[in-house]
Amino acid sequence: MQFLFRRATNTLWEPLNRLEEFLEDETQPKNSAIIKGEVYIEGDVEIGEGSVIEHGAVIIGPVILGKNCHVRAGAYIRGNVIAGDGCVIGHSTEVIRSILLDDVRVDHFNYVGDSILGNGVHFGAGAKVANLRFDEKEIVVQGVSTGRVKFGGVFGDRCHLGLNVSVGPGVIFEKGTWYAGPGPLKSGLYNRDTIPRF
Repeated sequence: MQFLFRRATNTLWEPLNRLEEFLEDETQPKNSAIIKGEVYIEGDVEIGEGSVIEHGAVIIGPVILGKNCHVRAGAYIRGNVIAGDGCVIGHSTEVIRSILLDDVRVDHFNYVGDSILGNGVHFGAGAKVANLRFDEKEIVVQGVSTGRVKFGGVFGDRCHLGLNVSVGPGVIFEKGTWYAGPGPLKSGLYNRDTIPRF
């Protein structure tokens, strides 16, 4: 995964632009996981040692899951996903075209699309990241063109979204930023000092 970030010099979202190509080249289909019950796995999927996949999970490759991950019952991993070591993808959580670094927790009823989540990011139950504008126009972040119609956000290390929080497409959270609501956030750059308080 270092390759994706080492060459990303211009924008924070650049690794997403190379994700599909990286997965095509690097995914080594293997399953070292503990499978609990009926699980549906399709395509090239690499699952690290010590990971647990619960009954009812669906994983559609290409996907790379690191070591000691936990994919809970009803999780849906829809392809072009990399999750580092120790990640939890929980019940009724959907992840697509995204990069999750180590120890990310998207535990319950979350949606993560076209996003990058740094080490130790945590989404509370029901937190969602929109990745598409209603008008389906290109997503622009603070006047900078992303070149993408679908782009959720980039969340630095140890960011948190609270219970049922929604954020719009094109959000960037600096490391350690927490947001508990009350309303959705528009595209933009946020940190501890600029995040709205309730």
